[in-house]
Amino acid sequence: MTFGDAIAAGLPRLREYAERLMVDEVEIARPTGSVDPVTGQTELVPVYAGKAKVQTYEGYEQDREIGGGSMTTQRYRVDLPVGAYAARVDDVVTVTRAMFDPNLGGRRYVVRGPFFKSMATAYRMFVDDLNGFGGTDV
Repeated sequence: MTFGDAIAAGLPRLREYAERLMVDEVEIARPTGSVDPVTGQTELVPVYAGKAKVQTYEGYEQDREIGGGSMTTQRYRVDLPVGAYAARVDDVVTVTRAMFDPNLGGRRYVVRGPFFKSMATAYRMFVDDLNGFGGTDV
């Protein structure tokens, strides 16, 4: 048995362990490209609802110039079960239930880096924090 075979054999168990840590729930929606004429907001269509884990292993702030002003974004990571859905840049993640952090519920993030790989134990997506930034259109 090769090392790759050993990993492949253990992968279902490793994915199960990863999913046990996904104690929060999220809803993910995808921009349709249309804008609501009344609200001016980008219309979204649901693409996933289920378990997830939100975390950051190291803060990463970035200042961006937008419309003559600036805003600071914070990078986070959202983990989902393998095969949960096919992430795309600009998908919007909303935390609908947070098991251990009362301040996490209702928070919103936008996918900036979908992440797929061989032998993944979880889908790990890099997301930017949308909370408190009134200038965003999603």
